[in-house]
Amino acid sequence: MTLNTANGQIKAKLTKADKVALGKLEATNVPIAVQSSDDKSYGPGIDGLLGMSFLSRFEVQMARGSMEIRTRQPRK
Repeated sequence: MTLNTANGQIKAKLTKADKVALGKLEATNVPIAVQSSDDKSYGPGIDGLLGMSFLSRFEVQMARGSMEIRTRQPRK
């Protein structure tokens, strides 16, 4: 598939991850796009980007240059 990014178009393969973990946060059965990459893709030491297929499962707040991701609280 072709994805439009801030840096232009890239080719990627769509698949699914059994589990994606970020610290203590985990999501299962997450759709992912895998692209062939090199150090120029995201920068040295950066493996990839967290997309909305992962982030939408959590509460996400961004303020003053930082991002906080936490488990959603059950609705009352």
